Amino acid sequence: MKRNVKRFFNEKNEELNSKDFITIFIIMLIYGILSFINLGTFNSPQSFYSAFQDDYITFELEKYDEVEYMMVFNGHNNSKYQVYTSMNNKNYTFVKEVDGSGSFAWDKKIILDQSKFIRFNFTKDSTLGEVAFYNSDGEYLEIKSIKSNSGVIANNLKDEKSTIPNQISYMNSTYFDEIYFARTAYEYAHGLDTYEWTHPPLGKVLQMIPIIITNNFSPFTYRFMGNIAGILMVFVMYLFGKELFIKRKYAILSSLIICLDTFHFVQTRMGTVDSHLVLFILLAIYFMHRFIREEKTSNLFLSGLFFALSISVKWTGFYSGIGLAIIYFIYLFSKKKFNVEYIVKGSIFFVVIPLFIYCSIYLLFPNNLLYTNNLKNIEIQQKEMYLYHSKLNDDHPFSSKWYTWPISYRPVWYYQKIYNKDIKETISGVGNLIIWIMCIFGFIYTLFKSIFKKDKNSLFLIIMFLSLWLPYVFIGRVMFLYHYFPALIISMLCLVNLLKDIYENTKFKIIIPIFLFLSLAFFIIYYPIITGIPTSREYIDKLELFNSWIF
Repeated sequence: MKRNVKRFFNEKNEELNSKDFITIFIIMLIYGILSFINLGTFNSPQSFYSAFQDDYITFELEKYDEVEYMMVFNGHNNSKYQVYTSMNNKNYTFVKEVDGSGSFAWDKKIILDQSKFIRFNFTKDSTLGEVAFYNSDGEYLEIKSIKSNSGVIANNLKDEKSTIPNQISYMNSTYFDEIYFARTAYEYAHGLDTYEWTHPPLGKVLQMIPIIITNNFSPFTYRFMGNIAGILMVFVMYLFGKELFIKRKYAILSSLIICLDTFHFVQTRMGTVDSHLVLFILLAIYFMHRFIREEKTSNLFLSGLFFALSISVKWTGFYSGIGLAIIYFIYLFSKKKFNVEYIVKGSIFFVVIPLFIYCSIYLLFPNNLLYTNNLKNIEIQQKEMYLYHSKLNDDHPFSSKWYTWPISYRPVWYYQKIYNKDIKETISGVGNLIIWIMCIFGFIYTLFKSIFKKDKNSLFLIIMFLSLWLPYVFIGRVMFLYHYFPALIISMLCLVNLLKDIYENTKFKIIIPIFLFLSLAFFIIYYPIITGIPTSREYIDKLELFNSWIF
């Protein structure tokens, strides 16, 4: 038995075989199941009522009652309105002004007034999905009719009672930047003017796919593609580990590291586009390495293709292009193949095709800042995007400097819900410190190995890591820990490089089991912090290891 296990892990062939695919399938299956648990509800309001500024709608309840609170689901236009109550539909009393908590999110608002008629006077263009009223006993108050000032009957505001949650949480509402990205995915799916224009369209278009396929817009569907991208990263890390370090055990180690990283887990379960960005960057780098090893044009093409897809999600994909270009030219000089053929291939795969793909996505999915159905307007929009990002100097409590990222100094606090003084749920993008600190040592070792041992794989990793991290030195806008995500993945491969050499060249072979055990322990301990499980505040407070960690 021991001999078979040893043969399984020490097989030295470079090509993938059935054992590799079985292994990675099992790893992805376990991680995938875990990542889909409590990803979000599939049951959200699907019908919406749109109102213009100065419109109003009147709800008539079946009977007079003490209306304690109401539950309201906001649509893609975050709603703003004044609430009035009346006993006779003539004399109305002002109760409060409501500014919705975000697009596609539930609000619970206290009313505390005896009434039969409730009126919303809209102070801006608004979209609502479902509205429900409750008495002091928490009983649902039946709505007899809903009419607008123009006489339109708005029964679609009471037709999805089953979607009303008992508790408002991330499970049924958008949080953090989902209010921008998920909203825009909805707008793409329904042919509406798009709200989020400061990044290229591809990420939101990918987010849109399950929404169209299922004809359902819900937290599960707008988070689905990001989570799939996170699972695929596990697969690519296995491939990359096998590509760099040959033996299966290091491919397994590479995939397990990303599985156990708490930051990767949090970031890929959100309805934003960073998962797609990092996946495409990782694939572009992987195929560049395969090109250098195999010298097949198809690998160079795939590297350029995924580079094109990365910049079509976020401009930060360009940083990977710096490293890819450096590596490509080092390859040309080392092989003495600096000729027209290779210059043409590089130009086509990394300039012409990316430009074509980038512009094509705009042409297929134009947005409303400038109707980008021609190249001139696409060019103008790029200037507007640059101006937006270059002038984004607003302070943010969870912003951080580039040099603090490797130690996860200031995690981004994405979400919290307080139940009472003892219990709350929270989601924070905190890195697995066991992995992140070891990644620093892995980077230092890989840098040393590239300089003093002239190791080509190490040089490859160092170039890519620095190209993904150092450009932020020159950026003055507000930045966050998630900007480090692409570089983090490469640092994980640097860590495997270190652990591999310790395992093979020293007697300390237990280092890998110890490292994986401690990483798993950190993941388990911080699981409530990265998943929003209701947890005691005392437990959460104890996990704030530094003053900069706020959960």
